[in-house]
Amino acid sequence: MSTIRIAVASTPLTASLEEAVPAAVAAVEQAGRLDARIVGLPETGLPGHRSQARVVPELPKDALDDALREIAQAARRARVVTIVGTERPMPAGREILAVVFGADGTRLGEQSKTQIDPTEEPHYISGTGRRLFAAAGVTFGIAICHEAFRYPEIVRTLVLGGAQVIFAPHFVTTDDGSLPVRWCDASNPYHEKALLCRALENTVYVAASNAAGPDQGSATCIIAPDGTLGTSLAYGAVGVVAADIQLDQADRLLALRWAPERNIQAVDRTVGSA
Repeated sequence: MSTIRIAVASTPLTASLEEAVPAAVAAVEQAGRLDARIVGLPETGLPGHRSQARVVPELPKDALDDALREIAQAARRARVVTIVGTERPMPAGREILAVVFGADGTRLGEQSKTQIDPTEEPHYISGTGRRLFAAAGVTFGIAICHEAFRYPEIVRTLVLGGAQVIFAPHFVTTDDGSLPVRWCDASNPYHEKALLCRALENTVYVAASNAAGPDQGSATCIIAPDGTLGTSLAYGAVGVVAADIQLDQADRLLALRWAPERNIQAVDRTVGSA
């Protein structure tokens, strides 16, 4: 049985690199102290999500690159594979990005957010492409926020490609400014329930990271392949939580049972009259 310890972090909701970089470095260092092999940080943690109430200043690519170099150095010092959320300036606008650094600080690649929420369109553009990562003995994919909540096809595609763990960095708040009390409670926003389904319907782990704050709308948590909660941070809290996951349980069984030849190609597209 293969076991690996992974971690997820809640960093504060920041609005500048001056705030964001020390918070991200602290999370990576804490993951290292917890002996985690991989840590996932929230969506757009560098510099902070632009849908928030505070104004996030325009940032040149050089400033973002400098910030990412500091995260790479932290990953190397802590010996932790690190997934950090940021943004990437493009000619047409900003992409939301998750950058992956190896435990030696090497940049292993990145995943852009290909399906942005309609409310994000004033601030961001959609990226393209989907990829898998292999590090610390595990194959994983990344589905960023809206992608994991509203587009199960993205997670299924990653799992069919071999992903045993789906990291889901996100930024979710409650509509009324309250703080949830219990994971997956019926009164909570739907997001935790969607992630539970992604784990259960694909038989993989889901590792979710949300920004901390008084209106945090979903938990920073690790969900097992049977849909049960493995571990989570207290709602609203800044910190890191880790869990040992059993890779033999992430067998992708239900995803691999999907038979498109019995479904998609067999759809009766005729419309009959009543």
